[in-house]
Amino acid sequence: MNAAGLRAMGTRFFRYVRDPRVPMWRRLAGLFAVLYFVMPVDALPDFLPILGWLDDIGVLSAAAFFVVREVQRYQPESAWPKPLEPAQEPRVGTPPLRDR
Repeated sequence: MNAAGLRAMGTRFFRYVRDPRVPMWRRLAGLFAVLYFVMPVDALPDFLPILGWLDDIGVLSAAAFFVVREVQRYQPESAWPKPLEPAQEPRVGTPPLRDR
């Protein structure tokens, strides 16, 4: 991914996080993974040389894949509003001569 693609992904990520249509648990999935990594209480304690680190790496990588997939699937509303179509008012009374 080049710099422009990374910038677009970052912009889309911030729109994704701020969009009220996205469920809260999906927005917080990455934060929960980072908290799991930082917390001293894990499924496998970190003082176990390899297994303790592998579960942290597994949780972080799964959350990263989930967040990247979600942000790529996210379809934000258009930045520019669609042009309004002229309102069709109901006609009242007799129609004009050309429509008779």
